[in-house]
Amino acid sequence: MEVNSNFKSLYTAIFSVNYFFQGIAQSLYAVIIPIFLFDYVGGIKGSELSLMFTIVLAPFVIKFIYGMISDKKSFKKLGRRKPWVILPICVSGLIWIFIQFFIVPNNALLLFTIVGVILILGIAMADTAIDGLILDICPKNKLGRVQGICWSLRSVGTIAGGPLIVTILQFIDIQAIFILYGIILILSSFLILIIKEGRLIEKINIKKNIKIIFGKSKNWKVFIFAIFISIVDGVIFTLISLYIIILQPDLGLDLIGGEIQLNALQNSRQLYEVNAFISVIIGIGVVIGAIIGGRIADLKSRKKGVYSSLLITTISFILFLIPVQYIENVHIPYIILLIFACIVGSTNGWRKSAFSAVIGQISTHYPEVDSTYFATCNSFTNGGTQLGLFITSLLLGVLQGFNVYTTFAIIFLFMAIASNISIIPFVLIDPKEYEIEKRKSE
Repeated sequence: MEVNSNFKSLYTAIFSVNYFFQGIAQSLYAVIIPIFLFDYVGGIKGSELSLMFTIVLAPFVIKFIYGMISDKKSFKKLGRRKPWVILPICVSGLIWIFIQFFIVPNNALLLFTIVGVILILGIAMADTAIDGLILDICPKNKLGRVQGICWSLRSVGTIAGGPLIVTILQFIDIQAIFILYGIILILSSFLILIIKEGRLIEKINIKKNIKIIFGKSKNWKVFIFAIFISIVDGVIFTLISLYIIILQPDLGLDLIGGEIQLNALQNSRQLYEVNAFISVIIGIGVVIGAIIGGRIADLKSRKKGVYSSLLITTISFILFLIPVQYIENVHIPYIILLIFACIVGSTNGWRKSAFSAVIGQISTHYPEVDSTYFATCNSFTNGGTQLGLFITSLLLGVLQGFNVYTTFAIIFLFMAIASNISIIPFVLIDPKEYEIEKRKSE
């Protein structure tokens, strides 16, 4: 497929804005909704919340289906991408605006579970369509940087959005936040109309192309690579901030019998504020890493982008093995851990940029179903993240009885090793599939 040679920086900004607000949707369900339900209903079992999260996030596991829809179904002048961004996001935005009028204590949990599936489905569909649009129009030599920036903004929305909204709650109520977010979500989706789509492929044989994608052994090397390149992401976004907080005894969070527990309820607001600050630090790292990783992948080579991202990932987890808590100064350990958090955050953006450049380039070999291929790889990526979290939960159970430092040190060391497993499938992928020819001007 031909790409738009007039690709503008404005397009990257529009993509990034949409990704950022889509990321906030996940953060709302991870941080804000549980607080709202606890306050509104008066008490919810942890198992019920876990079930809700599992059901609500399910649409992300089948992103390749949305890729097929976006690849196959077009709307004449609007193209085959824009409608699948605007329509699902508008539905999600309207639900955020009006959901408060239908909630009562007896149905709150069930209602948020049902509408949550619809909300996240809309986000996942729009996310997949934007991925496809980027693949359609972005020049190959800019793909790593553009995808890296977009993914980093989504990550920032995911990890920092919820905690920051908790801070905003001091000034406006939660219902106003739902309405405001719904309006902003809808408005941001219409920005996509500014972007000009690439050439439309009139006839697409989805069934034939799907058989080609899943039938080639070389693609399974890519899928396995996708699983292990993301195996540490869940740990970065969930356990790093908790580890830093636990090492601050005055905040009242502790690791007891393999479970993270709050033992000082009066510190809950302070916990949110500290967690928000740590999330912002990690988010800054994500953006920095995405910029660096994207430039390496585009201007040097995709291979160097991947290898350098895995190197910095390994180093960042090893840094957390340093027992800084034994430093007598009260503030220095916290400052050092924040620096480490920024570095480990950068590895996410770095790896995402390199990974996106690789699979984005490979996707161009399937121009009729590039979005499907890209979304399929991301489905495996999401599976890798879930696998990492599952292994972490097992380790937390096995390591009961060990102190906080030893428990997390073993987890961080394991993750440092696990992330490098992705090298095995990556070296088996033919570089001609993902590398691009560099022009002398670059």
